[in-house]
Amino acid sequence: MHNLSKRTALYGTLARVSNKNGAGLTVGAGPSYVATLGGRALVPKSSTGYEFGIRHSF
Repeated sequence: MHNLSKRTALYGTLARVSNKNGAGLTVGAGPSYVATLGGRALVPKSSTGYEFGIRHSF
């Protein structure tokens, strides 16, 4: 977080998951999300998510 003024700030978040031993965790997708190819579930090796924005208090 970086304050631009008393009431305004910039923020950012980064998340990364690296899967091992057959784990299929992802960043941001709920447990019901499963990608498939030819009827087989695809297990991601890694997943990265990010967000950034500006906050202002009135």
